[in-house]
This record gives sequence, structure tokens and C-alpha cells, in this order.
Amino acid sequence: MTVTLIDKKINPLLIRFKINGSLDNEPVLFIWEDSLSKNIKHVDEILLSSNLEYYSGINKYLSFFENGITFKIISLKDYKCLYSYDFKNLSFIAGKNILYISQNSYTGYSYAARNYIYQLLQSGYNVQWSDKFTISNAYKPVNSEEQLVFNCLNNKVDYDSVIIHHTPESWKPIFDQISRGKKVYGLTTWETTRLHPVWVDFINNSVDEVIVPSKFNIDTFKQSGVNKPLNLWYHDIFSFQKSQINVIDLFNKFVLFNGKEFSKNPIIVKNITEQNTVYYNISQFVNRKNIQQVVSSFCKKFTYDDDVCLFVKTYIETFSQKEINALKYKIVEITKQFKNLPKIIFCFENLNNEEINTIHEIGDVYFTLNRGEGFGLCTYTAKKIGNRIICGKFGAEKEFLDDNDLLLNYELGSSDYLDDHNKFYIGHGQQCAFYETDYVVSKLKYFPKTIKTTYNIV
Repeated sequence: MTVTLIDKKINPLLIRFKINGSLDNEPVLFIWEDSLSKNIKHVDEILLSSNLEYYSGINKYLSFFENGITFKIISLKDYKCLYSYDFKNLSFIAGKNILYISQNSYTGYSYAARNYIYQLLQSGYNVQWSDKFTISNAYKPVNSEEQLVFNCLNNKVDYDSVIIHHTPESWKPIFDQISRGKKVYGLTTWETTRLHPVWVDFINNSVDEVIVPSKFNIDTFKQSGVNKPLNLWYHDIFSFQKSQINVIDLFNKFVLFNGKEFSKNPIIVKNITEQNTVYYNISQFVNRKNIQQVVSSFCKKFTYDDDVCLFVKTYIETFSQKEINALKYKIVEITKQFKNLPKIIFCFENLNNEEINTIHEIGDVYFTLNRGEGFGLCTYTAKKIGNRIICGKFGAEKEFLDDNDLLLNYELGSSDYLDDHNKFYIGHGQQCAFYETDYVVSKLKYFPKTIKTTYNIV
């Protein structure tokens, strides 16, 4: 069965669609649920048949649902979701024509920006995209959804509003160039208990309103003294689509680590990931992401004989050979105290979105000990595909996790420790999360492999 979307309305909510395939009086549920909490708001029981049009609606405006609302078609034969559509609550944005200014590379900021633009397009906005913050290493689209976003680079829109998606020190020079009468939003995120005062000044002396991706950030920005209106807009991800990624080609970008040597063997990597529960992490090698403790805790808990493996996709700043060698040195230093290492796989290469999604599909348990996230895109992606999450209770990630996940206790400490990556982490009472290794190890345990449909690879 496939579904063709015919129409959608937000005031009040309505969705109209056509059923394609070979169905005859198939019993299903039409469910409307809160997009974040998953609480059911409305349900109907319907018999579906092919080549007919159907509609469902709620007599409420989209703005009533702070977190947005999702429409789903659920089979009553096996209770699988046959179709879903997310209605995003973007009622805070002035007008329907947007100039969106961001970077376009392989960073988390860039991925979030591309998906925000996609959300705008799906919600009926017209977008002109300026990637003026991109200096090099520009990202290229890998599927039809991303291509819709890239088409906006050529748009010329008589815009009503401007969204500047970058860190606040970049906002004012752009804000000063925008003609008055245009609403300007600054979109950013932060990871510690409070903002650096310099950021607060940048924010309060530039844009009209601020957009952040979590309730954690709403609270942090308010408590830090931001006096501009704050709007909540959650990140999202592009849908997982069937690709033509070849498993051996992809696994040839990974290396096995035995404690001393890093070696390529895609067949062995494939066998390990298929026969063991894959705990994995996708992060930059910086103190905030805390990959060092992820690796050491895993090695302290498990040995080679356990039916588990650890997969880590990481980098320092670039993907140069000298930085890869520096990473290998750090990994040897972290693991040399352990005599019987568990199975460990690393990837040090640059991967596109399709390849990153495939890692999520191969993985089973996303394991992070990050010291703070304003949202947590990788954690969110892992959760959305159905993987279990192990992470701390600090920051924004707990906003979209549930009782199936393992959330770890933490202690707050000075964020000066994070100054290897961002000078704005230093001082002024900022704190972030720290984890006691023995406690983490006591909570780690074997989880069975995640049951998924076929991998997104050939």
C-alpha cells in the first residue's frame, strides 16, 4: 500500500489522501497524536480500499498543539504504521515568505538548517536560502528531499521574515543589513547551564526574536538574561529512504582496532555487526562529546568474548591523514590499560547523510556520554529509527526519550573543561555534565539486537 497526499490544511487540521495498491476493506486506525509526547488526541476506525480518497481532521487549529501533531494510519492486522504525516507548529513565524541564512557543510548546524528548510517547504512556506556562512566543504544533496532544499538556493523571494541560523556573534552584522519592517529571527542552540554574557549581549542587541530547538534551551536562555521572545522549534531528520549504498564499499571505510593496529577488512566488519549488538556513537572528538569515556567505559565493561561491539564515527576538525593519525594515538592511549578488548570498529572518513543513516540502521544502541546537548541530532535520529539510547539526564535529549532508554545520573562541573572547542564555554558560572566511570559501567549491560526491517543498503 502507498499513500498519495492530496491536500492538507492547518486551520482547522485536515488531511486528504488517496490509497494506492490492492486493498479491499482493510481495517485501520486513523490516529492523531502529539508529535513529541505521542499522546493520542483523536482516533477513528476505518475500512480502507484502493483507488479511493479519504480524509481525516480535528476541529482545532495547528497552533493549539505546541509540539505539532502527527497523523498516522495504523493497520489493525499487525498494528504497524502504514503512513504518517507531521504537522509542524510554526505559527510564530511572520508571513509565508522566508529568507533563510545558514551554512551548508557536514556540520550539525548545517544538517539542522537543511532540515529546517525542508520543514518550511512541507508546511507551505516559500524559501530563499543563502548559504553565506559556507567557506568550503559544501555539502551536496543525496536524495530528492534534500534536492528540494537545494532548489531554494536559486530562489528569489520577496521575503516577509529572515531566519539567521548561526551562532549569535554573526547575527548583528546581518540584522543591520535587513530593511526595517522585516521580522528577523536568530536560530541557535547552547549546551551548558547558562549562556556566556557575550552571547546574551549579541542576542539582546540584534534580532527581533530567537528560535531554539529544545525546552532545555528555552529555560537556559531565559535564566541567562535573554530579553527577546523565545520560540521553540524542534529539529527533525529527513526520512530514511532506500538507497543504493553497497555494504562492502561502506564497510571499507571502517577500520578494526585490536589494541595496537587499525586494519581494514569489510567482510569481517560486516560479520561482526551482523552477529553482535552494535553500540555506537557518531561525534566529533572534542571534550563536550566525551568519546574518551564512551570507549573506556565500554572496554571496562565488556571483553572480546561478549556478543557486543562498539562502533565510533569521529573526527577532530578535518579528515586529514595527520588528524586521523592523532586520533589513532589518542585511542591507543585510552585503551592500553585493558588486556582483553571488546570488538571495536572506527570510522575516520567523511560520510554523507545517506551513509550516516546507514550507520544508524546497522547500529542497535546509541551510547553517548556527552556533557551537554541543546538538542542531540544523532541521539534523535537513533531514537527515530527505533534504537535504544544510553545517555545522560542533563540537557535536551531526555525530552524525546522514554522508558526503553537508559538515562544516566551526572554531576555538574565547570564547563571550562570544554574550552578546546568554544571560548564561550569558559567562566561565568557555566556548568556541564560529568559522569563517574564506575557508575556508568555498573549501568551498562548487554541488550539484544534491535529488530528492524531490511537495512538501507544493498
